[in-house]
Amino acid sequence: MVLTVRYGKNGIANCVMNYISRLDPARVRCDLVCPNEPDEAARAMVEKTGGRVFVLQGRNRHPFSYVKKLSRIIRERGIVIVHAHGNSATLATEMIAAKRGGARVRMPHSHNTTCNMKTADKLLRGIFYGLSTDNIACSAAAGEWLFPKRGYTVLNNAIDAEKFRFSQAKREETREQLGLAPEEFVFLHIGAFNAQKNQAFLLEAFHSLLKPSPESRLLLVGDGERRASCEARTEALGIRKQVLFVGLRDDIPALLSVADAFVLPSLHEGLPLTLVEAQCAGLPCVASDRVTRESALTDLVTFASIEQADVFASAMTGLNRVERATASNEAIVRVETAGYDISQNAETLMAIYEKAARTAEI
Repeated sequence: MVLTVRYGKNGIANCVMNYISRLDPARVRCDLVCPNEPDEAARAMVEKTGGRVFVLQGRNRHPFSYVKKLSRIIRERGIVIVHAHGNSATLATEMIAAKRGGARVRMPHSHNTTCNMKTADKLLRGIFYGLSTDNIACSAAAGEWLFPKRGYTVLNNAIDAEKFRFSQAKREETREQLGLAPEEFVFLHIGAFNAQKNQAFLLEAFHSLLKPSPESRLLLVGDGERRASCEARTEALGIRKQVLFVGLRDDIPALLSVADAFVLPSLHEGLPLTLVEAQCAGLPCVASDRVTRESALTDLVTFASIEQADVFASAMTGLNRVERATASNEAIVRVETAGYDISQNAETLMAIYEKAARTAEI
């Protein structure tokens, strides 16, 4: 697999590692190519399949060198399938390398419904379509974005749903650690601090919400280039004490239990794992109306406009506490029934690989 975004606590990387962790090493060897050094847990998952991790930089700044190095890895490792994860036709870079390296199956995987590199995306679409052999998308919306009027297979962004089951014990313990009182209503947001995730807008909405609901708190999980400006904005709005910036965290299931509601004001999303995880935790959710509707696997999700902060704030204000254990249990059943269980989907991916490899031999 090729990861075109940095390895870290982000949706695409999490999706890739979820799948690698469940692949059958008796049936597939999986190498991982990524632009930065992954953690030891990720490396161990790859090596369990008999694969290797390759750190390959310079994709955007030195594309010709990148293609040369990637094609060499593909050729020397005898790779049959190149499964490249991204959100635009700049995946043509990986398709070119795959073709040059002799990979018979060239599989781009769309993870979003738009991209930041629109000019490059437009210019590369012809080459991209000419080289890809098997198209994958995390949702129908993501598929229509990158493969319009072309065939593609939807492979759900699957998770281990049970991992996110609500825990009252974790809720109480982690609330105490974070200094959150039992009566405070906590809104949770998880995401990299960037333009897409739209945290600056969320702060404006939360500021509006505090007027009718002063007992509310906002818990922001993640890091990124816009974190500092968001912290400064809370000071300017006079809400710094009501907003907790906790950075990157490894205890996401516990934080989901801590919260009373989940918010996702993104400008665009393919199928956000965080929203699926929040539902498994039994959390009422408000998501941007630009998030794909396929992500609402339960009745816990409300979609709201992000044209005006007070409209989104009104939707947030409309959320109430629910009986979490019951909501979590019902959501997990529905998520698994809807086909978002990682074990089921890993087997689906294996079947896709095996069919594509057989077809390529004909």
